[in-house]
Amino acid sequence: MPSARDIVIDPAAPAPRRFLPEVQALRALAVGLVVLYHLYPAAAPGGFVGVDVFFVISGFLITGHLLREVESNGRISLPRFWAARVRRIMPAALVTIAAVVLAAPLIWPVTQWADISKQALASVFSVQNWVLAFDSVDYLSKDNQPTALQHFWSLGVEEQFYVFWPFVVMVAAALAGWAVRRTARVSGRRRAPATPRVRAWAVLLFSVVLLASLAYSFALVLGADPSAYFVTTTRVWELAAGGLLAALLPASGWAAPGWLRRLVALAGLAVLVWVALRYTAQTPFPGPGAVLPVMGTLAIIAAGRTAGWGSLHPITDWAPVQWVGNVSYSLYLWHWPVIVAFTQLALRKPRWWEAVLLGVLGLALAAASYYLVERPARNWRFTARHTWRALGIGAAATALVAAVTVVPAVRADAVGKEQAAAAAALIKDPPPGFGAAAWDVAQGRAFVEGSVVVPTPARAGYDRRSDPGCFAEAKATSTPHCEFGDKRAKRTVALVGDSHAEQWLDVLNTLTEESGTRLVSYVKKSCPFTPVPRKLERDGYSVCTSANEATMEALEQDPPDTVIVASWTGSSFVSDPRPGFASYLERLQKAGSRVVVLRDTPWPALRGNAKARDCVAANPARPEACSTPKPKALHTDGLADAAAKLPGVSVVDLTDRFCSDKSCPAVIGNVLVYRDANHVGDTYLGTLAADLAGRLPAGVLRPAKG
Repeated sequence: MPSARDIVIDPAAPAPRRFLPEVQALRALAVGLVVLYHLYPAAAPGGFVGVDVFFVISGFLITGHLLREVESNGRISLPRFWAARVRRIMPAALVTIAAVVLAAPLIWPVTQWADISKQALASVFSVQNWVLAFDSVDYLSKDNQPTALQHFWSLGVEEQFYVFWPFVVMVAAALAGWAVRRTARVSGRRRAPATPRVRAWAVLLFSVVLLASLAYSFALVLGADPSAYFVTTTRVWELAAGGLLAALLPASGWAAPGWLRRLVALAGLAVLVWVALRYTAQTPFPGPGAVLPVMGTLAIIAAGRTAGWGSLHPITDWAPVQWVGNVSYSLYLWHWPVIVAFTQLALRKPRWWEAVLLGVLGLALAAASYYLVERPARNWRFTARHTWRALGIGAAATALVAAVTVVPAVRADAVGKEQAAAAAALIKDPPPGFGAAAWDVAQGRAFVEGSVVVPTPARAGYDRRSDPGCFAEAKATSTPHCEFGDKRAKRTVALVGDSHAEQWLDVLNTLTEESGTRLVSYVKKSCPFTPVPRKLERDGYSVCTSANEATMEALEQDPPDTVIVASWTGSSFVSDPRPGFASYLERLQKAGSRVVVLRDTPWPALRGNAKARDCVAANPARPEACSTPKPKALHTDGLADAAAKLPGVSVVDLTDRFCSDKSCPAVIGNVLVYRDANHVGDTYLGTLAADLAGRLPAGVLRPAKG
């Protein structure tokens, strides 16, 4: 690291502006876009780019601060830099996290407590973005049920940037100092006569980081990897872009004619407005799609303070705009928990007037956070001039809130154990009418004994067979072939299709073992058995048609006695899938296999896209509140429709074991039917074994000898 003597400062250099109203207005615009997108997406379908505006601003301001410090002092005090970040960021964030955690038992069902604890803990330690990336959450997906702390992913990206970026600036300063000493040795002078090019080295290093991250972002986004939205490596180029501008921009600002700077500022604003109105969840992001909002933000910052015709300063100087910029951080923290809490309590998205009220509530909480937490903590004399005191208090506060975050998970575990013990006793001695049998003895009543639900709502997500090697992910290039039962058996049944075929694997395995039949499976997530591509495949999120054709060729080369096909009715295709389904079924018949199609199971359509397990957890004594009207639970089944028109193809329909004439319950005979948004759990399907065996065509399952 160079010393202060190695870096010569020009005393005539103009002092940088301490306050940038245009940047404060950009903060207001950024948070406004994000809040509008979350409250009423139709008004700003691309409002999520507000986060990218924040990234560029943060990179610009932090880098400018670091460069000025190294130019003034010849070094960077890492403890002082991080202490400033602690005072600026941590207090309001920790208060928000603690509030959400403490409110969790009052607002969210027990099934979500553990996830809230996990994401709260990740938010405390600024790794929320990596947790979401590993969970492969699609932030822009309409089907997800995000937690009240999911928005902390962007803070994680920024805070990770604050950890490593000072070292990049320090390397630039070290290289500049080395250049000074080398020049001095070459010239024979004891000291170099010119100011070392700290910023020149910084521009070089920042450019390397920016280009590497941008290339990686393009690769992941164009490869349709959902984790690309969250990981720091795909986002850091946006902060580096702000840093690059800080290194290139003179302290006095861009020395361009006023008319040109006004034009650039207007162009930058136009770009941000355009992307907010035109971008959608289908826009490739953050790679190619993020370039425009980043460039627009850079343009406004570079233009700086403008005046005269076409200037933005009447807007940027407007007191309400500056105030929103002041509270933008707290508003970002609080608006999202307010929206998610409302959605959970109302079990629907807010109407436009409710969105307005929620926005006002978010502003009120942001103001309270700013005036009572954020600003006092930043200016607290006890820590303002005491670096290690600030770091110590920050560490203690982090540890305290981290301890609080585990409370919901611990409580959820205790509740789960109590329910699991009762469920185990019920399974050990199931009553008459347990599961699907309730249709025969109790007209499908929710409870035929007590009020115990099997599996417990907290464990419903695990109520499935686990054969990772036998169930390919959506983007796998092939479908695995697995065998079950006696491989020497004379009769073979094949199960083919997507995850709604795979859900039948356990019960079919039981039936084929009992009948001395060999079972083989070809199941692949998100891939119905048809040559017609899904829209997911068109958009790069799955690989189906080539894998399906390879499966078809394998079935034709070694035809099973029976092929059972099933698929999810929620899939959307690039064209009518029925001709494709029909062509594959006919090829199976021509190969010599008997073909059976399982009509898809009904799936819940609950208010607010709630999962059945969450609804049952919130209504333990009234699971009938979680029933779905039959017309909403049943969907057009292109596979079954195609099969019904083909001679010799059998269609097995078990809808009457899921639904009455009017509704499809979430709990039947003390059994929780669904394990997630649309898949049936193994426990309930296990109670359907006799029904399935009885409805399959004669000869599919041969009785075992002896």
